[in-house]
Amino acid sequence: MAIDLFDSRTMMAALEETFPPKTFLRDTFFGGVETSNTKYVDVDIRKGKRKMAPFVSPKHEGKPLDRAGYTTKTYAPPYIKPFRTTAAEEIFKRPMGSHVYAGNATPAQRAAAELGKDLSELQEEIVRREEWMCAQLLLDGTLTVTGEGINDTLDFGLDPTHQVTLAGTALWTDTANSTPLENLRAWKRTVAKDSGIVPTVAVMGENVVDAFLSHADVRNVLDNRRLVMGAIDTSHLSAMGASYIGTIEELSFYAYNEWFEDAGATSPMVPVDRIFLGNPNSRAAMHYGAIQDLEVGTASVRYFPKSWTQPNPSARFVMVQSAPLPVPIQIDAFMSIKAV
Repeated sequence: MAIDLFDSRTMMAALEETFPPKTFLRDTFFGGVETSNTKYVDVDIRKGKRKMAPFVSPKHEGKPLDRAGYTTKTYAPPYIKPFRTTAAEEIFKRPMGSHVYAGNATPAQRAAAELGKDLSELQEEIVRREEWMCAQLLLDGTLTVTGEGINDTLDFGLDPTHQVTLAGTALWTDTANSTPLENLRAWKRTVAKDSGIVPTVAVMGENVVDAFLSHADVRNVLDNRRLVMGAIDTSHLSAMGASYIGTIEELSFYAYNEWFEDAGATSPMVPVDRIFLGNPNSRAAMHYGAIQDLEVGTASVRYFPKSWTQPNPSARFVMVQSAPLPVPIQIDAFMSIKAV
Protein backbone atom coordinates (compact mmCIF):
# COMPACT_ATOMS: atom_id res chain seq x y z
CA MET A 1 0.00 0.00 0.00
CA ALA A 2 1.46 3.35 -1.04
CA ILE A 3 1.87 6.00 1.66
CA ASP A 4 0.44 9.40 0.84
CA LEU A 5 3.19 11.92 1.48
CA PHE A 6 0.62 14.53 2.48
CA ASP A 7 -1.32 12.34 4.92
CA SER A 8 -1.52 14.01 8.35
CA ARG A 9 0.10 11.05 10.10
CA THR A 10 3.05 11.13 7.71
CA MET A 11 3.43 14.89 8.11
CA MET A 12 3.27 14.64 11.90
CA ALA A 13 6.17 12.18 11.82
CA ALA A 14 8.09 14.66 9.68
CA LEU A 15 7.35 17.43 12.19
CA GLU A 16 9.00 15.41 14.95
CA GLU A 17 12.25 15.43 12.98
CA THR A 18 12.52 19.20 12.52
CA PHE A 19 14.78 21.41 14.60
CA PRO A 20 13.08 24.25 16.50
CA PRO A 21 14.52 27.75 16.98
CA LYS A 22 16.08 28.89 20.25
CA THR A 23 13.78 28.24 23.21
CA PHE A 24 15.83 28.97 26.34
CA LEU A 25 13.01 30.73 28.23
CA ARG A 26 10.40 28.12 27.36
CA ASP A 27 12.60 25.13 28.15
CA THR A 28 14.03 26.64 31.34
CA PHE A 29 10.90 27.99 33.01
CA PHE A 30 8.02 26.20 31.21
CA GLY A 31 9.56 22.78 30.70
CA GLY A 32 6.44 20.72 31.37
CA VAL A 33 4.03 19.92 28.52
CA GLU A 34 0.29 19.28 28.87
CA THR A 35 -2.06 18.72 25.95
CA SER A 36 -5.85 18.62 25.95
CA ASN A 37 -8.74 18.26 23.53
CA THR A 38 -10.71 21.15 25.04
CA LYS A 39 -10.91 24.73 23.88
CA TYR A 40 -10.31 26.16 27.36
CA VAL A 41 -7.70 25.49 30.03
CA ASP A 42 -8.58 25.75 33.75
CA VAL A 43 -5.73 26.77 36.02
CA ASP A 44 -5.93 26.43 39.81
CA ILE A 45 -3.79 29.08 41.51
CA ARG A 46 -3.13 28.97 45.23
CA LYS A 47 -0.83 31.40 47.00
CA GLY A 48 0.19 29.60 50.15
CA LYS A 49 0.51 31.09 53.63
CA ARG A 50 2.89 30.40 56.49
CA LYS A 51 0.54 29.79 59.39
CA MET A 52 1.83 27.90 62.41
CA ALA A 53 -0.13 25.36 64.42
CA PRO A 54 -1.30 26.91 67.74
CA PHE A 55 -0.28 25.59 71.14
CA VAL A 56 -2.95 23.95 73.24
CA SER A 57 -3.12 22.14 76.55
CA PRO A 58 -3.52 18.38 76.24
CA LYS A 59 -6.61 18.80 78.44
CA HIS A 60 -8.34 20.98 75.84
CA GLU A 61 -9.77 20.07 72.47
CA GLY A 62 -7.72 20.55 69.33
CA LYS A 63 -7.89 23.76 67.31
CA PRO A 64 -9.51 23.61 63.87
CA LEU A 65 -7.50 25.08 61.00
CA ASP A 66 -8.95 26.46 57.79
CA ARG A 67 -7.79 25.03 54.49
CA ALA A 68 -6.00 27.38 52.15
CA GLY A 69 -8.27 28.43 49.32
CA TYR A 70 -7.44 28.63 45.65
CA THR A 71 -8.57 30.53 42.59
CA THR A 72 -9.53 28.90 39.31
CA LYS A 73 -8.90 30.91 36.17
CA THR A 74 -10.03 29.84 32.73
CA TYR A 75 -7.99 30.71 29.66
CA ALA A 76 -8.46 30.01 25.98
CA PRO A 77 -5.04 29.19 24.50
CA PRO A 78 -4.40 31.50 21.53
CA TYR A 79 -4.76 29.82 18.17
CA ILE A 80 -2.02 29.73 15.52
CA LYS A 81 -2.39 28.36 11.98
CA PRO A 82 0.27 29.53 9.47
CA PHE A 83 0.25 27.92 6.01
CA ARG A 84 2.24 27.81 2.78
CA THR A 85 1.08 27.54 -0.82
CA THR A 86 2.87 25.57 -3.53
CA ALA A 87 1.73 26.24 -7.09
CA ALA A 88 2.02 23.41 -9.61
CA GLU A 89 4.67 25.26 -11.60
CA GLU A 90 6.95 25.58 -8.57
CA ILE A 91 7.79 21.86 -8.37
CA PHE A 92 9.35 22.11 -11.84
CA LYS A 93 11.77 24.85 -10.78
CA ARG A 94 15.34 24.12 -9.73
CA PRO A 95 15.59 24.17 -5.91
CA MET A 96 18.03 26.65 -4.40
CA GLY A 97 21.54 25.22 -4.24
CA SER A 98 20.99 22.37 -6.69
CA HIS A 99 22.99 21.93 -9.88
CA VAL A 100 21.52 23.59 -12.95
CA TYR A 101 21.76 20.41 -15.01
CA ALA A 102 20.82 17.96 -12.25
CA GLY A 103 17.69 16.44 -13.71
CA ASN A 104 17.49 13.32 -11.57
CA ALA A 105 14.90 14.61 -9.10
CA THR A 106 11.32 13.87 -10.14
CA PRO A 107 8.46 16.32 -9.50
CA ALA A 108 7.28 14.01 -6.68
CA GLN A 109 10.73 14.11 -5.07
CA ARG A 110 10.86 17.88 -5.35
CA ALA A 111 7.37 18.07 -3.80
CA ALA A 112 8.58 15.90 -0.91
CA ALA A 113 11.60 18.12 -0.34
CA GLU A 114 9.42 21.22 -0.44
CA LEU A 115 7.00 19.64 2.06
CA GLY A 116 9.81 18.99 4.53
CA LYS A 117 11.10 22.53 4.20
CA ASP A 118 7.64 24.07 4.62
CA LEU A 119 6.80 21.93 7.65
CA SER A 120 10.08 22.86 9.30
CA GLU A 121 9.69 26.59 8.72
CA LEU A 122 6.02 26.68 9.76
CA GLN A 123 6.78 24.90 13.02
CA GLU A 124 9.78 27.16 13.66
CA GLU A 125 7.52 30.21 13.41
CA ILE A 126 5.07 28.67 15.89
CA VAL A 127 7.84 27.74 18.35
CA ARG A 128 9.32 31.23 18.10
CA ARG A 129 5.88 32.62 18.95
CA GLU A 130 5.80 30.29 21.99
CA GLU A 131 9.13 31.68 23.15
CA TRP A 132 7.80 35.22 22.69
CA MET A 133 4.74 34.34 24.79
CA CYS A 134 7.00 33.07 27.59
CA ALA A 135 9.05 36.28 27.44
CA GLN A 136 5.92 38.44 27.69
CA LEU A 137 4.66 36.54 30.72
CA LEU A 138 8.02 36.84 32.46
CA LEU A 139 7.99 40.57 31.78
CA ASP A 140 4.85 41.48 33.75
CA GLY A 141 2.69 38.39 34.21
CA THR A 142 0.37 39.24 31.31
CA LEU A 143 0.04 38.09 27.73
CA THR A 144 -1.54 40.37 25.13
CA VAL A 145 -2.76 38.49 22.07
CA THR A 146 -3.71 40.52 19.01
CA GLY A 147 -4.33 39.36 15.46
CA GLU A 148 -7.04 38.84 12.91
CA GLY A 149 -10.28 38.28 14.84
CA ILE A 150 -8.59 38.29 18.26
CA ASN A 151 -7.67 40.99 20.77
CA ASP A 152 -7.29 39.69 24.30
CA THR A 153 -5.10 40.07 27.39
CA LEU A 154 -4.48 37.15 29.74
CA ASP A 155 -3.44 38.21 33.25
CA PHE A 156 -1.84 35.67 35.60
CA GLY A 157 -1.64 38.10 38.51
CA LEU A 158 2.07 38.75 39.04
CA ASP A 159 2.40 40.65 42.32
CA PRO A 160 3.33 44.34 41.72
CA THR A 161 6.26 43.99 44.13
CA HIS A 162 7.72 41.47 41.66
CA GLN A 163 7.85 44.14 38.94
CA VAL A 164 10.79 46.33 39.91
CA THR A 165 12.04 49.47 38.17
CA LEU A 166 15.34 50.92 39.37
CA ALA A 167 15.89 54.64 38.96
CA GLY A 168 18.50 57.33 39.62
CA THR A 169 21.62 56.22 41.43
CA ALA A 170 20.16 52.73 41.93
CA LEU A 171 20.56 51.97 38.22
CA TRP A 172 23.39 49.53 37.66
CA THR A 173 24.96 51.89 35.17
CA ASP A 174 25.80 54.16 38.13
CA THR A 175 28.82 52.13 39.18
CA ALA A 176 29.69 54.50 42.04
CA ASN A 177 26.38 54.22 43.92
CA SER A 178 24.43 51.16 42.76
CA THR A 179 24.60 47.87 44.63
CA PRO A 180 23.69 44.99 42.28
CA LEU A 181 24.65 42.16 44.63
CA GLU A 182 22.61 43.65 47.47
CA ASN A 183 19.71 44.15 45.07
CA LEU A 184 19.84 40.51 44.00
CA ARG A 185 19.85 39.27 47.60
CA ALA A 186 16.80 41.40 48.41
CA TRP A 187 14.92 40.24 45.30
CA LYS A 188 15.67 36.60 46.07
CA ARG A 189 14.29 37.07 49.59
CA THR A 190 11.11 38.68 48.22
CA VAL A 191 10.46 35.82 45.79
CA ALA A 192 11.21 33.19 48.44
CA LYS A 193 8.88 34.88 50.94
CA ASP A 194 5.98 35.21 48.51
CA SER A 195 6.24 31.86 46.70
CA GLY A 196 8.38 29.53 48.80
CA ILE A 197 10.67 29.16 45.78
CA VAL A 198 14.20 30.61 45.79
CA PRO A 199 15.29 31.94 42.37
CA THR A 200 18.27 30.09 40.92
CA VAL A 201 18.35 31.57 37.40
CA ALA A 202 18.81 35.17 36.23
CA VAL A 203 18.35 35.87 32.52
CA MET A 204 19.70 39.30 31.55
CA GLY A 205 19.30 41.59 28.55
CA GLU A 206 22.47 42.69 26.79
CA ASN A 207 22.73 46.14 28.40
CA VAL A 208 22.25 44.61 31.84
CA VAL A 209 25.01 42.09 31.12
CA ASP A 210 27.43 44.89 30.20
CA ALA A 211 26.61 46.94 33.30
CA PHE A 212 26.73 43.90 35.57
CA LEU A 213 30.13 42.68 34.42
CA SER A 214 31.54 46.22 34.50
CA HIS A 215 30.47 46.87 38.10
CA ALA A 216 33.17 46.95 40.79
CA ASP A 217 31.12 44.78 43.17
CA VAL A 218 30.90 42.02 40.60
CA ARG A 219 34.54 42.37 39.57
CA ASN A 220 35.58 41.95 43.20
CA VAL A 221 33.67 38.68 43.33
CA LEU A 222 35.41 37.61 40.16
CA ASP A 223 38.80 38.58 41.57
CA ASN A 224 38.12 36.60 44.74
CA ARG A 225 37.21 33.58 42.62
CA ARG A 226 33.84 33.30 44.29
CA LEU A 227 32.20 33.20 40.87
CA VAL A 228 31.75 29.51 40.12
CA MET A 229 32.56 28.89 36.47
CA GLY A 230 31.71 25.50 35.02
CA ALA A 231 29.45 24.56 37.92
CA ILE A 232 26.81 23.44 35.45
CA ASP A 233 26.87 21.70 32.09
CA THR A 234 26.81 24.47 29.47
CA SER A 235 27.31 22.31 26.37
CA HIS A 236 23.67 22.60 25.33
CA LEU A 237 23.27 26.34 25.88
CA SER A 238 24.59 27.62 22.55
CA ALA A 239 21.85 25.75 20.68
CA MET A 240 19.32 27.36 23.05
CA GLY A 241 20.70 30.85 22.41
CA ALA A 242 22.02 31.38 25.93
CA SER A 243 25.51 32.20 27.22
CA TYR A 244 26.40 31.12 30.75
CA ILE A 245 28.09 33.95 32.65
CA GLY A 246 28.59 32.31 36.03
CA THR A 247 27.08 31.69 39.45
CA ILE A 248 27.13 33.99 42.47
CA GLU A 249 25.57 32.88 45.75
CA GLU A 250 23.69 30.00 44.06
CA LEU A 251 22.17 32.30 41.43
CA SER A 252 23.25 31.42 37.88
CA PHE A 253 23.47 34.25 35.33
CA TYR A 254 22.77 33.96 31.61
CA ALA A 255 22.85 36.27 28.64
CA TYR A 256 20.20 35.40 26.05
CA ASN A 257 20.95 35.98 22.38
CA GLU A 258 17.67 35.53 20.56
CA TRP A 259 15.50 37.95 18.62
CA PHE A 260 12.12 38.03 16.89
CA GLU A 261 10.67 39.98 13.98
CA ASP A 262 7.36 41.79 14.31
CA ALA A 263 5.87 44.41 11.99
CA GLY A 264 9.20 44.66 10.16
CA ALA A 265 11.23 45.39 13.30
CA THR A 266 13.70 43.06 15.02
CA SER A 267 13.66 43.02 18.84
CA PRO A 268 15.40 40.93 21.51
CA MET A 269 13.40 38.27 23.32
CA VAL A 270 14.68 39.65 26.63
CA PRO A 271 14.55 43.48 26.62
CA VAL A 272 18.04 44.96 26.81
CA ASP A 273 17.34 46.64 30.17
CA ARG A 274 15.68 43.68 31.93
CA ILE A 275 16.45 40.81 34.29
CA PHE A 276 14.15 37.82 34.69
CA LEU A 277 14.52 35.87 37.94
CA GLY A 278 13.04 32.41 38.30
CA ASN A 279 13.52 28.78 39.20
CA PRO A 280 13.16 25.87 36.74
CA ASN A 281 11.56 23.81 39.52
CA SER A 282 8.63 26.17 40.03
CA ARG A 283 5.25 24.97 38.81
CA ALA A 284 4.90 26.17 35.22
CA ALA A 285 4.24 24.38 31.95
CA MET A 286 3.30 24.74 28.31
CA HIS A 287 -0.38 23.92 27.79
CA TYR A 288 -1.76 23.08 24.35
CA GLY A 289 -5.48 23.42 23.76
CA ALA A 290 -7.67 21.56 21.29
CA ILE A 291 -6.95 21.70 17.58
CA GLN A 292 -10.21 23.02 16.17
CA ASP A 293 -10.25 20.98 12.99
CA LEU A 294 -12.63 18.16 12.08
CA GLU A 295 -9.78 16.06 10.67
CA VAL A 296 -7.91 15.85 13.97
CA GLY A 297 -10.66 13.85 15.67
CA THR A 298 -10.15 13.53 19.43
CA ALA A 299 -6.34 13.56 19.38
CA SER A 300 -4.53 15.88 21.79
CA VAL A 301 -1.46 17.12 19.95
CA ARG A 302 0.88 20.10 20.17
CA TYR A 303 1.14 20.66 16.42
CA PHE A 304 -1.24 19.39 13.75
CA PRO A 305 -0.20 19.53 10.08
CA LYS A 306 -2.78 19.55 7.31
CA SER A 307 -2.67 19.62 3.52
CA TRP A 308 -5.25 20.21 0.79
CA THR A 309 -5.38 21.14 -2.88
CA GLN A 310 -7.38 23.39 -5.12
CA PRO A 311 -8.02 22.49 -8.78
CA ASN A 312 -7.90 25.82 -10.58
CA PRO A 313 -5.30 27.18 -10.57
CA SER A 314 -3.62 24.01 -9.39
CA ALA A 315 -2.00 24.47 -5.99
CA ARG A 316 -1.33 22.63 -2.76
CA PHE A 317 -1.55 24.14 0.71
CA VAL A 318 0.31 22.96 3.81
CA MET A 319 -0.70 24.28 7.23
CA VAL A 320 0.39 23.63 10.82
CA GLN A 321 -2.07 24.39 13.65
CA SER A 322 -1.37 24.83 17.35
CA ALA A 323 -2.98 26.35 20.45
CA PRO A 324 -0.10 27.00 22.88
CA LEU A 325 -0.25 28.77 26.23
CA PRO A 326 2.56 29.03 28.80
CA VAL A 327 1.00 28.77 32.26
CA PRO A 328 2.96 30.00 35.32
CA ILE A 329 0.96 28.39 38.13
CA GLN A 330 3.39 29.72 40.75
CA ILE A 331 3.49 33.17 39.20
CA ASP A 332 5.14 34.80 42.21
CA ALA A 333 8.14 32.51 41.79
CA PHE A 334 9.22 35.00 39.09
CA MET A 335 10.43 38.58 39.18
CA SER A 336 11.08 41.13 36.43
CA ILE A 337 13.52 43.99 36.98
CA LYS A 338 14.42 47.03 34.88
CA ALA A 339 18.03 47.46 36.03
CA VAL A 340 19.59 49.93 33.57
